[in-house]
Amino acid sequence: MKKLFILIQLLVLTFNTISAQYSFGVDIQKSSTITINGTTNLISFKLTQSGDKLLKRNFVITATKSQNKIVLSQNEHTILVKDFNSDNKMALRDFFKLVKADIYPAIHVKLNYFEVDPKDNSKELSKALVSVDLTITGKTKQYNIPVKSNHEGDIYNLKGNKKINIRDFGLVPPIEMLGLIRVNEWINIDFDINCKIN
Repeated sequence: MKKLFILIQLLVLTFNTISAQYSFGVDIQKSSTITINGTTNLISFKLTQSGDKLLKRNFVITATKSQNKIVLSQNEHTILVKDFNSDNKMALRDFFKLVKADIYPAIHVKLNYFEVDPKDNSKELSKALVSVDLTITGKTKQYNIPVKSNHEGDIYNLKGNKKINIRDFGLVPPIEMLGLIRVNEWINIDFDINCKIN
């Protein structure tokens, strides 16, 4: 019962007194999505990966509370680049080429910790910052991403969005058709993750 209470507190991102370390399983649901939104000087495009394509859908997380942070370990995740899809096949092809998918077939995501506002006492919807290490083409950058969390029954939902510059990873925005099409160096990464706690 105590373990279940801690898991609910973790995913809803509210705090009571937590001093020990807890491990639990997470099962990412097929309804989850990760989306990369980008633009060119002419059009916008969207690349999406659904939950059934995520390489590591079931995993174990170890969590420890430290002040207003829940520090996470054992949770590096791999997202296969070629499992993204798009209605814009040209944008998808250019994305694979940009991130050198044949050389770097995966994007790596490592959750470091959740940091919550100690004044947030809501039970159904909470906000926090999650510290994430993102590795693309072998280069790692750390980002703090605002997230919202709620749950319905035993399914928990985490939503977040982060605008990043592809130059952070040494990537150069492509120019197509003799300079007529220029890709914006800024992209938005959206995630909508549904998961069940084991």
